[in-house]
Amino acid sequence: MVDVTIIGGGPRARDCGEVLSRSGFSLAHSFEVDTGSHSPIVLGEVQGAFQLAREAMETGRHLLIAGTQVLTPERLTLLLERRRQSQALFVWSDRRHHPGYRFVAGLMESDNMWRPRYLRQEVLCTDHPSSVLFRWRTLEAIAVLTSITGTEPKTVNATAIVNAKRNAPDLASLSITYKDVEAQLLVGLGEAVERRETLTASASRKAYVDELNSSMPIRIIDDEPVNANSARWLSCSSPSAEELARQQCIAFLDATIHASRTVDEAEIWNSSLAALASMEQSLARPGPADVVIRQEDSKFRVVAGFHASPPSVA
Repeated sequence: MVDVTIIGGGPRARDCGEVLSRSGFSLAHSFEVDTGSHSPIVLGEVQGAFQLAREAMETGRHLLIAGTQVLTPERLTLLLERRRQSQALFVWSDRRHHPGYRFVAGLMESDNMWRPRYLRQEVLCTDHPSSVLFRWRTLEAIAVLTSITGTEPKTVNATAIVNAKRNAPDLASLSITYKDVEAQLLVGLGEAVERRETLTASASRKAYVDELNSSMPIRIIDDEPVNANSARWLSCSSPSAEELARQQCIAFLDATIHASRTVDEAEIWNSSLAALASMEQSLARPGPADVVIRQEDSKFRVVAGFHASPPSVA
């Protein structure tokens, strides 16, 4: 019996296949959705990938999209609209599965003193500005913030510097309000250096995650030091491609068993997409914009005028 179906190729799908194979899973490789199978799907790079993703959603298959180059916010919204309540839809994100954020999440779960008060994130990349890339990088950054807070965004206030030659922002600054948390996000394209850094500040301490720093990715700072050396640096090796694949496969397969995890994942993306739409409203009409989150429609069908037949008497 097949445990997981891998459709297409590419480095991410290949890493998933190697990780799952070593873990004892039975794999099937294909270039199309088999309507006769019910196994979870890892979708890699393949021609017509988005159509295959839609077909997987419509047939009720659990789906991990590893080839995210086919996705736009609009396409992700369409897939979420087709998602059934207990159906897992995961989107590959190395950022959300970085060990620094997993460590911070563990601190927040184990100690009430680590409840965030404000967040600050800076995302700079050297890629040429384009509207498609800008919206996707911003969406992914908002998803990271939403995962940390564990709550829905309320308002977004955005400003941007537009590149007239490319009709896309070079730099955008967002102020996002969550319940009891204020978040500041800076997204820049066409920069001279790559930066992905997040500061999580609680009442008396801060956690600083530098995703691109392999020697010192996490720094913990106490606001009220008890001694002269209050700052602590936590070093760990940079996550390998296989480690990132392993973490995402674990989260994905765990959600195929526990329906609550599928709901949590869908809520993160729905909230992030709503915040992205509010950002665009704020840029069009300067000032804060309320975040309106789409509620998932029930997939149950109501049949009217149906009357059960009385049981026959032998």
